[in-house]
Amino acid sequence: MRTKSESKRQAIIAAATEVFLERGYEAASMSEISTRAGGSKATLYNYFSSKEELFLEVMACLAGEMSKVYVKLVPGGDLAAVLQDFGEAYLDNLFSPELRALRAIVMGSGSRSEVGLLFYENGPKVGWGKLAEFMAAEMQAGRLREASPWTAAMHFHGLVHAECQVALITGLVDQLAPKESRPAWVASAVEVFLIAYGAR
Repeated sequence: MRTKSESKRQAIIAAATEVFLERGYEAASMSEISTRAGGSKATLYNYFSSKEELFLEVMACLAGEMSKVYVKLVPGGDLAAVLQDFGEAYLDNLFSPELRALRAIVMGSGSRSEVGLLFYENGPKVGWGKLAEFMAAEMQAGRLREASPWTAAMHFHGLVHAECQVALITGLVDQLAPKESRPAWVASAVEVFLIAYGAR
Protein backbone atom coordinates (compact mmCIF):
# COMPACT_ATOMS: atom_id res chain seq x y z
CA MET A 1 0.00 0.00 0.00
CA ARG A 2 2.89 2.32 0.80
CA THR A 3 4.42 1.74 -2.65
CA LYS A 4 1.09 2.44 -4.31
CA SER A 5 0.74 5.71 -2.37
CA GLU A 6 4.21 6.86 -3.40
CA SER A 7 3.45 5.87 -7.00
CA LYS A 8 0.30 7.96 -6.95
CA ARG A 9 2.14 10.89 -5.42
CA GLN A 10 4.74 10.76 -8.18
CA ALA A 11 1.99 10.59 -10.81
CA ILE A 12 0.43 13.73 -9.36
CA ILE A 13 3.79 15.54 -9.36
CA ALA A 14 4.41 14.50 -12.97
CA ALA A 15 0.98 15.74 -14.06
CA ALA A 16 1.40 18.97 -12.11
CA THR A 17 4.80 19.55 -13.69
CA GLU A 18 3.25 19.35 -17.16
CA VAL A 19 0.41 21.70 -16.28
CA PHE A 20 2.54 24.29 -14.48
CA LEU A 21 5.14 24.39 -17.26
CA GLU A 22 2.44 24.68 -19.93
CA ARG A 23 0.21 27.23 -18.23
CA GLY A 24 2.23 28.90 -15.48
CA TYR A 25 1.20 29.06 -11.85
CA GLU A 26 -1.81 31.37 -12.09
CA ALA A 27 -3.56 29.61 -14.98
CA ALA A 28 -2.94 26.07 -13.73
CA SER A 29 -5.90 24.41 -12.01
CA MET A 30 -6.10 21.56 -9.54
CA SER A 31 -8.96 20.13 -11.63
CA GLU A 32 -6.78 19.78 -14.71
CA ILE A 33 -3.92 18.35 -12.67
CA SER A 34 -6.16 15.72 -11.06
CA THR A 35 -7.58 14.78 -14.47
CA ARG A 36 -4.12 14.33 -15.99
CA ALA A 37 -3.01 12.34 -12.96
CA GLY A 38 -5.96 10.00 -13.45
CA GLY A 39 -7.74 10.66 -10.18
CA SER A 40 -10.17 12.92 -8.40
CA LYS A 41 -9.62 16.31 -6.80
CA ALA A 42 -10.33 14.69 -3.44
CA THR A 43 -7.45 12.28 -3.98
CA LEU A 44 -5.21 15.14 -5.07
CA TYR A 45 -5.97 17.10 -1.91
CA ASN A 46 -5.15 14.02 0.18
CA TYR A 47 -1.58 14.40 -1.04
CA PHE A 48 -1.27 18.18 -1.36
CA SER A 49 -3.38 20.63 0.63
CA SER A 50 -3.16 23.47 -1.88
CA LYS A 51 -2.02 24.41 -5.37
CA GLU A 52 0.83 26.39 -3.84
CA GLU A 53 2.10 23.38 -1.87
CA LEU A 54 2.01 21.26 -5.02
CA PHE A 55 3.75 23.97 -7.02
CA LEU A 56 6.54 24.22 -4.47
CA GLU A 57 7.04 20.44 -4.66
CA VAL A 58 7.27 20.64 -8.45
CA MET A 59 9.77 23.47 -8.10
CA ALA A 60 11.93 21.43 -5.73
CA CYS A 61 11.94 18.45 -8.10
CA LEU A 62 12.82 20.50 -11.18
CA ALA A 63 15.49 22.51 -9.39
CA GLY A 64 16.98 19.26 -8.12
CA GLU A 65 17.15 17.93 -11.68
CA MET A 66 19.19 20.97 -12.62
CA SER A 67 21.90 20.09 -10.10
CA LYS A 68 22.47 16.58 -11.51
CA VAL A 69 24.82 17.88 -14.19
CA TYR A 70 27.38 18.52 -11.45
CA VAL A 71 28.13 14.78 -11.15
CA LYS A 72 30.50 15.35 -14.07
CA LEU A 73 32.84 17.24 -11.76
CA VAL A 74 35.19 14.44 -10.72
CA PRO A 75 38.54 15.68 -9.33
CA GLY A 76 41.81 14.16 -10.47
CA GLY A 77 41.23 13.88 -14.20
CA ASP A 78 42.30 16.07 -17.11
CA LEU A 79 41.18 19.40 -15.66
CA ALA A 80 40.53 21.15 -18.97
CA ALA A 81 38.60 18.15 -20.30
CA VAL A 82 36.50 17.86 -17.14
CA LEU A 83 35.62 21.56 -17.23
CA GLN A 84 34.82 21.36 -20.94
CA ASP A 85 32.55 18.35 -20.48
CA PHE A 86 30.83 19.94 -17.52
CA GLY A 87 30.41 23.31 -19.23
CA GLU A 88 28.77 21.81 -22.31
CA ALA A 89 26.41 19.68 -20.23
CA TYR A 90 25.61 22.69 -18.04
CA LEU A 91 24.61 24.84 -21.02
CA ASP A 92 22.52 22.05 -22.55
CA ASN A 93 20.75 21.72 -19.21
CA LEU A 94 20.38 25.48 -18.85
CA PHE A 95 18.63 25.76 -22.20
CA SER A 96 16.40 22.70 -21.85
CA PRO A 97 12.69 23.45 -22.41
CA GLU A 98 11.85 22.45 -18.83
CA LEU A 99 14.34 24.80 -17.21
CA ARG A 100 13.52 27.63 -19.59
CA ALA A 101 9.86 27.31 -18.60
CA LEU A 102 10.79 27.04 -14.92
CA ARG A 103 12.88 30.21 -15.06
CA ALA A 104 9.98 32.05 -16.67
CA ILE A 105 7.68 30.92 -13.85
CA VAL A 106 10.20 31.91 -11.17
CA MET A 107 10.75 35.34 -12.70
CA GLY A 108 7.00 35.86 -12.95
CA SER A 109 6.39 34.90 -9.32
CA GLY A 110 7.91 37.96 -7.69
CA SER A 111 5.12 38.36 -5.16
CA ARG A 112 5.69 34.79 -3.93
CA SER A 113 9.22 35.22 -2.65
CA GLU A 114 9.38 31.63 -1.37
CA VAL A 115 9.23 30.39 -4.97
CA GLY A 116 12.47 32.11 -5.91
CA LEU A 117 14.08 31.07 -2.63
CA LEU A 118 13.08 27.44 -3.07
CA PHE A 119 14.44 27.44 -6.61
CA TYR A 120 17.73 28.93 -5.43
CA GLU A 121 18.10 26.65 -2.40
CA ASN A 122 17.40 23.45 -4.37
CA GLY A 123 19.04 24.34 -7.67
CA PRO A 124 21.74 27.00 -8.12
CA LYS A 125 22.96 27.01 -4.51
CA VAL A 126 23.40 23.23 -4.46
CA GLY A 127 25.08 23.16 -7.86
CA TRP A 128 27.40 26.06 -7.19
CA GLY A 129 28.37 24.45 -3.90
CA LYS A 130 29.40 21.29 -5.75
CA LEU A 131 31.39 23.36 -8.23
CA ALA A 132 33.16 25.10 -5.33
CA GLU A 133 33.94 21.71 -3.75
CA PHE A 134 35.48 20.59 -7.03
CA MET A 135 37.58 23.76 -7.19
CA ALA A 136 38.75 23.20 -3.61
CA ALA A 137 39.83 19.63 -4.40
CA GLU A 138 41.77 20.78 -7.47
CA MET A 139 43.46 23.51 -5.44
CA GLN A 140 44.47 21.06 -2.72
CA ALA A 141 45.92 18.77 -5.39
CA GLY A 142 47.96 21.63 -6.83
CA ARG A 143 46.22 21.69 -10.20
CA LEU A 144 44.72 25.11 -9.50
CA ARG A 145 46.36 27.97 -7.60
CA GLU A 146 45.23 28.67 -4.07
CA ALA A 147 42.23 31.00 -3.95
CA SER A 148 38.67 31.11 -2.67
CA PRO A 149 36.97 28.00 -4.10
CA TRP A 150 33.60 29.77 -4.10
CA THR A 151 34.97 32.78 -5.97
CA ALA A 152 36.69 30.50 -8.49
CA ALA A 153 33.42 28.64 -9.00
CA MET A 154 31.53 31.89 -9.57
CA HIS A 155 34.17 33.12 -12.01
CA PHE A 156 33.97 29.92 -14.05
CA HIS A 157 30.18 30.04 -13.93
CA GLY A 158 30.28 33.64 -15.19
CA LEU A 159 32.67 32.78 -18.01
CA VAL A 160 30.46 29.91 -19.19
CA HIS A 161 27.48 32.27 -19.16
CA ALA A 162 29.32 35.13 -20.86
CA GLU A 163 28.18 34.58 -24.44
CA CYS A 164 24.64 33.44 -23.73
CA GLN A 165 23.26 36.07 -21.37
CA VAL A 166 21.16 37.79 -24.03
CA ALA A 167 19.70 34.44 -25.08
CA LEU A 168 18.72 33.76 -21.46
CA ILE A 169 17.06 37.15 -21.11
CA THR A 170 15.24 37.19 -24.46
CA GLY A 171 14.51 33.49 -24.88
CA LEU A 172 16.00 33.59 -28.40
CA VAL A 173 17.91 30.36 -27.86
CA ASP A 174 17.94 29.02 -31.43
CA GLN A 175 19.09 32.36 -32.81
CA LEU A 176 21.54 33.45 -30.10
CA ALA A 177 22.66 30.25 -28.37
CA PRO A 178 22.50 27.42 -30.93
CA LYS A 179 23.76 24.09 -29.63
CA GLU A 180 26.57 23.93 -32.18
CA SER A 181 28.08 27.19 -30.87
CA ARG A 182 28.24 26.14 -27.23
CA PRO A 183 31.37 23.91 -27.27
CA ALA A 184 33.49 26.80 -28.59
CA TRP A 185 32.05 29.14 -25.95
CA VAL A 186 32.90 26.67 -23.22
CA ALA A 187 36.40 26.11 -24.62
CA SER A 188 37.00 29.86 -24.49
CA ALA A 189 35.70 29.97 -20.91
CA VAL A 190 37.97 27.10 -19.87
CA GLU A 191 40.99 28.74 -21.50
CA VAL A 192 40.44 32.07 -19.75
CA PHE A 193 39.69 30.38 -16.43
CA LEU A 194 42.88 28.31 -16.50
CA ILE A 195 44.95 31.38 -17.37
CA ALA A 196 43.56 33.02 -14.24
CA TYR A 197 43.47 30.02 -11.90
CA GLY A 198 45.89 27.47 -13.32
CA ALA A 199 48.72 26.33 -11.06
CA ARG A 200 51.66 28.74 -11.18
